[in-house]
Amino acid sequence: MKGLAQGLNSYKNFNLFFDWFYPDYFPIISKVFNVYIEDDEVILTIFRFLNEIVNNRCSRLRFETWNINGLISYKETAKIVI
Repeated sequence: MKGLAQGLNSYKNFNLFFDWFYPDYFPIISKVFNVYIEDDEVILTIFRFLNEIVNNRCSRLRFETWNINGLISYKETAKIVI
């Protein structure tokens, strides 16, 4: 999962991935986190993936009013981490 997110080096690629991933598949991360809460390797992998999602390498996250993918990614990641 982390490798997939690392390959999203441009704003366009990140938005394509996030538009596909967010509404349907992002809640799966929370469910996996709750099921495997005792397994440190799985939890570490989830945290690494979330780090890649919210990491703003190559300015791939933008916070304009017409595109709120950056804010949504931070909000959903904060829900899981908290």
